[in-house]
Amino acid sequence: MHAVNDPKHPYPRLPDTFAFSQSSLQAYQDCPRRFWLAYVEQLPWPAVEAAPVQDHEQLMRLGAAFHRLVERVEIGLDPALLAASLPPPLDAWFAAYRAHRPAHLPEAHKEVERILSVPFGLEGRPDSPEQGFRLAAKYDLIAADPEGRVVIVDWKTSRRRPEPATLRQRLQSLIYPYVLVEASPSLPWGPVQPEQVEMLYWFTAAPEQPIRFRYDGSQHQENQRRLQQLLAEILAGQRPADFPKVPDTEANRRRFCQFCVYRSRCNRGTAAGDLDDVEDMEDFFAVDVTAALEFTLDDVAELAF
Repeated sequence: MHAVNDPKHPYPRLPDTFAFSQSSLQAYQDCPRRFWLAYVEQLPWPAVEAAPVQDHEQLMRLGAAFHRLVERVEIGLDPALLAASLPPPLDAWFAAYRAHRPAHLPEAHKEVERILSVPFGLEGRPDSPEQGFRLAAKYDLIAADPEGRVVIVDWKTSRRRPEPATLRQRLQSLIYPYVLVEASPSLPWGPVQPEQVEMLYWFTAAPEQPIRFRYDGSQHQENQRRLQQLLAEILAGQRPADFPKVPDTEANRRRFCQFCVYRSRCNRGTAAGDLDDVEDMEDFFAVDVTAALEFTLDDVAELAF
């Protein structure tokens, strides 16, 4: 781990096994202090993310169970066998998936629950120690055909379908196609050009209304620039003051603080946000410190490009 104020490593104390991801970069973009507390200090904090607690925990468990069901179908297991004795609402979600799985997905190649990672350092700084960092993404489904069409599918179990403009702004919509294109030379159907890629979000709350984003070269260049900017900002900081809290406004408290486990530490309230107010489950921020880094060196090593 790099030490603070070490002239050889003038960067945050990120562990040697740390890999950047859409979660960690989204945490920084939403609130730099959140990134510091979660990924540099790796600070556990017992604040509840949302109320009622039991409903939130159940929703998280159901979301994980749904992803496991879909994963099994996509690798070839019989969905009729998997559908037996599912509890609500999992039974309805799975029925919606079976009835409304996105049409016309490429079928020649499929990767399920695949982790891809690419080198992630500052351009023009070959002597910098951060050149060892990687940017990783875990994909629910990547579907590709020999003609080069590649579709990234992400299954969402949020209570509501977000507006496309909201989803477009999330870093997942930037990072997933970017990493895929950069990692594609080592994939079975690669290399892939940005124009061949699209990202599709599918929702249990609106199974007939997926949201699809096309990708292209200009977006890829802009995404690279934006990622470089975020990385430069993060690596420029060495202490908490370099990672300020999001401004304390009513709007920010509603959007960021009420669903953050660090809100009481930051004097942004003690009461958990109401689950009914959540539009996108990605608005939650809770860190299990034992898994705070999301990806470990072992996770990315085998599939690193």
